[in-house]
Amino acid sequence: MGLLLGAAFGGLSYRLIDLQVLRHAYLTAKAQENTHNESLLEPRRGDIMDCKGDLLATSVPAKTVCAHPGLIGDRKPEIARALAPLLQMSEAELLQ
Repeated sequence: MGLLLGAAFGGLSYRLIDLQVLRHAYLTAKAQENTHNESLLEPRRGDIMDCKGDLLATSVPAKTVCAHPGLIGDRKPEIARALAPLLQMSEAELLQ
């Protein structure tokens, strides 16, 4: 009976060492893949309606572009050329 218990504890000890020491790096990486997930959720605000169900206000998606003039310096024409097609504006308008 003692030999059987010794073999069982020996097998259990080997399995613990295998998981915690020998395959630690692999299992840690696998756990990181399974638990870390990034997702971008863009919530939409609800519409405002009157008591008849007519729409009074709603959200409209809009894009915002900000630039610090001091950081742009003398590269204004290059930046205007790059942003003009994205904003559907002329380069002259953006330079102003």
